Amino acid sequence: MSSLDAPFPYADFLDQFEEAIYWHIAWYSRGIRHLMFSNGASDDLIGKDAHLHCRLGGFLGRFPTPPGCAEMVEQLNELHEQMHALMRDALLERREGTPIGEDVYAEIEEMQSMFFSSLHGLFRKVMEDHCLELARQQIGAQAAT
Repeated sequence: MSSLDAPFPYADFLDQFEEAIYWHIAWYSRGIRHLMFSNGASDDLIGKDAHLHCRLGGFLGRFPTPPGCAEMVEQLNELHEQMHALMRDALLERREGTPIGEDVYAEIEEMQSMFFSSLHGLFRKVMEDHCLELARQQIGAQAAT
């Protein structure tokens, strides 16, 4: 069987995606903490290409796109980049001594909500497709006996 005929590695994708989601939540928490309590955010929070170097961005960049999910992954990548840009801008304002208003936190919160809605949609679609693949395999195995 060629690699083109091989089934998509759903279990690996889901395991690594779940870990990447955890690390995104940790990144978000660090960003909010820096907004609230300090003005010394590191490059992984304020770098222009930080979205490419975080664990979620790295995962999305290296793991193959699940079948039928290209549009969802593209949307997730766009929202991910926007999330990083919003956090970066707010952290740079904070570093310059500009008070961060409630509107900035609301914008970050809204973007995070949209991002997680997209994230959940992709996770759910891949999980459903994985379950269907497992069911097909089981039916095939039963038919062979």
